[in-house]
Amino acid sequence: MCEKTSRQPPGVNSSYLLAGVLATAMSVPALLGQSPLFPTYQVGANQNLSNGPNYPSTLPNPWVVSNGQIITPAGIPVYLGITTRAKAVALNPNTETHTAAVLQMGGPQAVTIFNTQTGAVLQTYSTPYLSDTQTKQDSHGSSTGIAYTPDGLHLLFSQDSSHITVAAVDRTTGLITSTGGSSPYPTQVAVPVDVDSKGSLTTVTCFPNSPPGTTGSAEIPCGHTVSSNTSYPMGIALSSDGKTAYAVLDTNNTLTKIDLTAAVPAQGAEVRVGNVPHSVVISPEGKTAYVSNEAGRIATADDFQQYSNGTPVVAEFPTGSTSTGTISVVDLASFTVTGSISTGLHPTGMALWGKYLLVANAYSDSLSVIDTTANQVVNTIDVGLPFRAPGEPNPAYGAGPNSIAVDAKNNIAYVALYTANAIAVVDLNASAVKGLIPVGYAPSSVVLDTADNALLVANDKGIGTTGYGVAPPPKNTAENSYGTSHGVTSFNTHQDLGTVSIVPVPKVSDLVVMTQQVFRNNHWDLLENIYSASGGSPTAEPVAIPEKIGAPSKIQHVFVIVRENRTYDQILGDVPGGNGDPSLAVFGDNPTSGGVTPNAHALVRRFPLLDNFYDPSRQSADGHNWIVQAMAPYSDDVQSPDWVRDYPSNGGDAIAYQKKGHLWDMAAKAGVSFKNYGEYIEYNTFLTPTGSTTEPLWIDFYNDAMAYESGQESQLYNFNTVASHSPLPNLIRNTIQNYPQFDLGIPDQFRVDIWAQDFAKDVANGTVPQLELLWISSDHTGGPPSSQAMQADNDLALGRFIDVISHSPVWSSSAIFVEEDDAQDGVDHVDGHRSPGYVISPYVKQKVNPDGSGDGVTVDSTFYTQVNMTRTIEQILGLTPMNQFDLVASPMRTLFIDNPPENNFRPWTHVPNQVELTMGVNQTPTQPIPAARPALQAQAIPKESHAVKALRAGWMKKKAQIFAGKQHTPDSEDPATVNHLNWYEATGFKRPYPGEKKVQPASAFKKATNTKAGDDDEL
Repeated sequence: MCEKTSRQPPGVNSSYLLAGVLATAMSVPALLGQSPLFPTYQVGANQNLSNGPNYPSTLPNPWVVSNGQIITPAGIPVYLGITTRAKAVALNPNTETHTAAVLQMGGPQAVTIFNTQTGAVLQTYSTPYLSDTQTKQDSHGSSTGIAYTPDGLHLLFSQDSSHITVAAVDRTTGLITSTGGSSPYPTQVAVPVDVDSKGSLTTVTCFPNSPPGTTGSAEIPCGHTVSSNTSYPMGIALSSDGKTAYAVLDTNNTLTKIDLTAAVPAQGAEVRVGNVPHSVVISPEGKTAYVSNEAGRIATADDFQQYSNGTPVVAEFPTGSTSTGTISVVDLASFTVTGSISTGLHPTGMALWGKYLLVANAYSDSLSVIDTTANQVVNTIDVGLPFRAPGEPNPAYGAGPNSIAVDAKNNIAYVALYTANAIAVVDLNASAVKGLIPVGYAPSSVVLDTADNALLVANDKGIGTTGYGVAPPPKNTAENSYGTSHGVTSFNTHQDLGTVSIVPVPKVSDLVVMTQQVFRNNHWDLLENIYSASGGSPTAEPVAIPEKIGAPSKIQHVFVIVRENRTYDQILGDVPGGNGDPSLAVFGDNPTSGGVTPNAHALVRRFPLLDNFYDPSRQSADGHNWIVQAMAPYSDDVQSPDWVRDYPSNGGDAIAYQKKGHLWDMAAKAGVSFKNYGEYIEYNTFLTPTGSTTEPLWIDFYNDAMAYESGQESQLYNFNTVASHSPLPNLIRNTIQNYPQFDLGIPDQFRVDIWAQDFAKDVANGTVPQLELLWISSDHTGGPPSSQAMQADNDLALGRFIDVISHSPVWSSSAIFVEEDDAQDGVDHVDGHRSPGYVISPYVKQKVNPDGSGDGVTVDSTFYTQVNMTRTIEQILGLTPMNQFDLVASPMRTLFIDNPPENNFRPWTHVPNQVELTMGVNQTPTQPIPAARPALQAQAIPKESHAVKALRAGWMKKKAQIFAGKQHTPDSEDPATVNHLNWYEATGFKRPYPGEKKVQPASAFKKATNTKAGDDDEL
């Protein structure tokens, strides 16, 4: 290891052998292509960026992805098509074929075979099977789990449909063939989910140290059952003779084996290992299996616990993140667990190095080195990020090591860093990192091709979702026709472009350049942001955005309002002066049915219009984590897009929590007061005034809100009907529990009424907290009202929130941040992740009239993401950044001013809705509440043709079908269907969806109803 010298910046991680190179990379004057603090580029190719690459790269220009990182992948690309994630790579041991296989998820095929020298796609493959005399295709992949038999004649891969495919491979071509037996079908081994007599995966039990209830009912409902539709097969390993396969069943928490010598291979015994198993490796002598368990050992009554898909796991108090990681030692002769080895957090991929087992600890940013002769950890190698925040003893968190390839001859390990878009080159003798190789977006697997001296890297997210011109589809994959299926205006967060990188093993001289490039790509060279993350003087002169965290701000109260699923163009594409496409503004200010979002438009006529703001996420499961954790941790993100284990949009799964916790944990640590209204709440329960536990209808909540707002009721009838629950201590103790979480059966007006009463009490008592989180969700659409009405409900709620705050005494010291959790349910002409974002405060630049209304649009085209919002909040409130993303992110200084003019402090008044909020509702009230206020005067509906009426009727039937029973679960329906429904409803079923030539009937969308929230790509 290299000792720190006086010439190294304080942030350099001395565990890197190239510390001198890193010091140069962190030296601003020496870096010609330094990352800009406030860039104005957009997602996608950027010809004008000067920061590389200086080596052969997959892409002709630096490529910006939605989280703000830049990728410049080295080597030769393998493009796999659209709507697919690349999860794991296996190299065919028959080296003469020069072939490898990549396991995929979410795409039209499960596996792709490619040439390891040219990158050419040779075959795309899904498993054929016989169903009701018809041949069908199972295109499911899994998060990991693909391997060849030692002779290269069979390929095994995991499928999250509870199967493992055993496919024959041609010795000469390396392509998948028939099994060669009497059946033309490969063997698809069923590995079913473990269930009890009631058909449930597990029954949740509560131990003494489980989180307590706070409203008289337990947050974790002891005794209730948790179901799953899959055993979730993951890692696979083969015996040295190729006769037995061993596979991890993640949901079952087991290791199973398959006899490959049987006439029809079938699942054999299962053995319980640790919690949330990931991968399996067979020992050099072939007698022992090692299984990595992401959530560690089995919990006991003495442990503080959280739950992961019904499994109680050992958790850290109070963050709820998993606190143990283990390797289960399985004796293969008896097929029993004979030991457990403690490692770092979230052990994932493993590889052998002689007698040593190397384990990648995804949440500890380290490798555990285990001596397999003693089954003990003998060394821990730091592969964390090569810098640290001032005053911090450890490197910045968030490298995400998850896969290892070993060059035994040279004692080198190559480690995939999922959240650094790089491969770490580790000198195993020195226990230190030699350098970093830039690859694609989110590398999830790395394999060493010794014959060709190259690395094969599966890039889970590839080049993001905006690369159709760069990533041509495989010629033999008709399903992946960009030209016919996806027009230029149809960018969407679900159009993943997973890839493989074939990277020649670099020379030392090349590694120096590559390491510097990785620094720039990840903005680790933004020393101003890193150094301003602490050290602020509490006696400094207050400003809007303090220079350093810890210094005082003029802003004392921060409100974060979270909304659902919209792109920039859908809402603001019609705003003059902004970079919008008016033809896509179906929820704009002047559609044929009336202005849907008058408040959003009124806000940007006074406060800054952010037309280059992005949500990094794909959908809610990672979107809410980007908001409250400033990242989607590996164990959340790698499950995308299927998320069959769990769907942590509202929390509820400990493996999705980073080790430092969430924004509220940082607030608690800093002594910052906090309240939560609906955000990250796992579920609601209901108890009406009559004692019923059945949730009232949407129309009941709506009538209740209208009667209360009009003065017909002195209090909401359902004021105490809703109870919100969370197992996270710092969250639930600060949550207003009668405020509903996500629920399409409750209008946002009811939410505003609940919040406004609590806010009024805080104002009166002088106890308005420093930080508030609020979730309003009607703009998700899919509830009883029409799409336009639900969007209008959400827009009105947004306006009312800001109206109330701006007319209160705390307005003069407040800032309101508004963001979507994701942008998945729409299209955008720039990128599917571009989303409406708003910053509202007296301390932002604005144009204001004497009455408080806006006097013109002020456009800010700085490239900002949700993480910039989070860093701005941290800078204001004195909160410690949680990981590398918010540590290097720039606070949104371009928006703020320290000494605003008097007009900036004028209150803002909301705009009444122009669309009737009950449009489309067909419900009979069930509660004794006064009738709602008169509806808006109905607009004349143009006479519809028979064809349009038929389209509308079909789509209304489809809407009822896909949302049935799902009003509490975000994103539990096929996004393509929802996107088309929203578009057609908003355009009167007369305008084709972008990129298509005609209005499609609902019958054209035949994806099956999903059995689990978030599994929205299920075929």
